[in-house]
Amino acid sequence: GQKQGKSEVVNTLAAHFIHEHKMKVFLVKPEEANNKTYKLVAGKLVGKFFHDPTKPFDGDAYDKAGDTLRGNLYLLNLYQHVDFGTLKGDIRQAALEGCKAIIIDPITNFTNGMDAASANTKLQEIAQELAAMALDLNVVIFIFCHLRNPDNGLPHERGGEVLSSQFAGSRAMARSCNLMLGLEGNRDPNLPREEKNLRTLVLLEDREFGETGRFKLYWDDQTGLFNEL
Repeated sequence: GQKQGKSEVVNTLAAHFIHEHKMKVFLVKPEEANNKTYKLVAGKLVGKFFHDPTKPFDGDAYDKAGDTLRGNLYLLNLYQHVDFGTLKGDIRQAALEGCKAIIIDPITNFTNGMDAASANTKLQEIAQELAAMALDLNVVIFIFCHLRNPDNGLPHERGGEVLSSQFAGSRAMARSCNLMLGLEGNRDPNLPREEKNLRTLVLLEDREFGETGRFKLYWDDQTGLFNEL
């Protein structure tokens, strides 16, 4: 859902692949300026905030994170102007340069201005093409998308469950993707901070092994990191 921590997962994944697996990452975030993206991913490497002017800036930690990111984090300088036709060429170029993980956030940026039916058809085409590209290029591709509001029950920002059917273009996603993950949490302003920072990562669909699962997380607002409970 909106403001539930999707981008935190994106940045954590990018930092994890680079640090833990020594993999080059191509990160496509058309709704965010590259200098902010760089600071956010760097922060995940060292548990610091580099983009928030209300927090002290640790220059030594920033340089240390930069040493890890240099040559391993690839970004597109196309703020708010990404076309999927050209992005396919960029993905192929990134793969040629050694990127093994491709992360696109959000995929729904490619359907802005479309009616629901046209958007669903477009997302189906995109998901199918990305699945084929992942196989052809021997890379892993993560795509992030927004959710439709629940038909009934609690809204997502008040702790409502995430269902596969709520993904934008859900049929296309389920058909073309090996995993579908959701992030649940309650951001009710009346709750204490500790409760508002709780999240549950939900494994909704697993094509390969048929698994499901729920994983409790806590977002530490001192480090910006998710910790498993």
